[in-house]
Amino acid sequence: MKIIHLLALATLLLLCSCGKDFGTTKVTYQKATGIYNDLQEIRATPLNADIQPVINPGKIFIGENHILLGEENKGIHVIDNSNPSNPTFINFIQLPGNKEFFVKDNIIYGESYYDMVQVDVTDLNNAKLISRAENVFEISNVNAEGHALTGFTFEEVSEELDQRSDLYKSLQTNNYAYFNHVNELIPNSAVPSSFAGTSGNQTGTVNRISVANDHMYIIGKSEINILSIQGGLTKVNEENISWSNDMETIFAHENNIFIGSQTAMEIYDASNPVNLQQRARFDHATSCDPVLPNNGVAYVTLRTADFSDCPGNVNALLAIDITDLNNPIQREEVVMQSPFGMTIQNDKLFVCEGENGLKIFDISNKVSPQLIETITSVEAYDVILHPTNSNIILLAGPDGLNQYEVTSDYSFTLESTIQF
Repeated sequence: MKIIHLLALATLLLLCSCGKDFGTTKVTYQKATGIYNDLQEIRATPLNADIQPVINPGKIFIGENHILLGEENKGIHVIDNSNPSNPTFINFIQLPGNKEFFVKDNIIYGESYYDMVQVDVTDLNNAKLISRAENVFEISNVNAEGHALTGFTFEEVSEELDQRSDLYKSLQTNNYAYFNHVNELIPNSAVPSSFAGTSGNQTGTVNRISVANDHMYIIGKSEINILSIQGGLTKVNEENISWSNDMETIFAHENNIFIGSQTAMEIYDASNPVNLQQRARFDHATSCDPVLPNNGVAYVTLRTADFSDCPGNVNALLAIDITDLNNPIQREEVVMQSPFGMTIQNDKLFVCEGENGLKIFDISNKVSPQLIETITSVEAYDVILHPTNSNIILLAGPDGLNQYEVTSDYSFTLESTIQF
């Protein structure tokens, strides 16, 4: 009898041991530990500072005689570009926590951690704060001293994880795990939205902020924040609106807002700027998705690749007829290699292909782009036209912002490089 009990106990222990082994897995991931700061001290940071080296470039804005180049999480480099062959750094505008900004009528609209600010850059050597709207983005995490989460430090970690744990489950969709000041897991959905992109006077296609009808629109992970810009910044969000949860880019065009998400192009009527009404939704393959509307046509680039932020195998340029904004119709699909940002000059569409160069299309027939040139000597991720010099084109690549003089036969001559 004792022998039977001992055998049963041994079997039970063996089963428990096997179950435990089966339920754990060794996982290597990026552990992000929260950094906390006093927001009032951050808000007191002087606006103008000495010029600084470009370390972590972000958004780019091209003016007639200047360039504004974002330094992610720190501010904006001010560059005199009156001579494109010799751009010169002249000022640095400190905006802690900035990743995204938009420029209109000599005013920068930019984020600073949880705030949005208006900055007058009429005098590029002496920027002036016009207005600050505090806590536009909800503060989701504070430490014991009441300081807000402002970033993370990262380290690679390998450890055995219980497959039933929240940490293991969160790593199934994201290789990053975020932790607060007491080493508690922060759900990915609670990590503050980040903004990144590129634009110019003619507005690029990789934007998360747009300004139209005296209002500013800022897309986050699954929300659009709306601010009035008249007489200072005031948040005026509409309530109970359900947005897509994978929004990537925003573009304002003729009283309409175009949203590019990983799964669709959406069009909203912005006649009432604080009460957007969806006109239409055009679904497409899951991808990274800039949108460029122009004279009754919206050009959409779809980019996917294995092991990227946009997994899949669809790389294409779509021409979508938006003559009837309530019923967008695809007219053309052009196979691409790795499309990124794009811009239009007269009847030419420039589409960046990353390491595969730059493609130029004739869009005389707006709904049927015809490839006329492929430039393989450049690596381009966003393209911006000079606002007043039609012979100058700027390409953002891995080595920096390159300015080229372009001839009528599309011969590119490098004028200068602002190195990153």
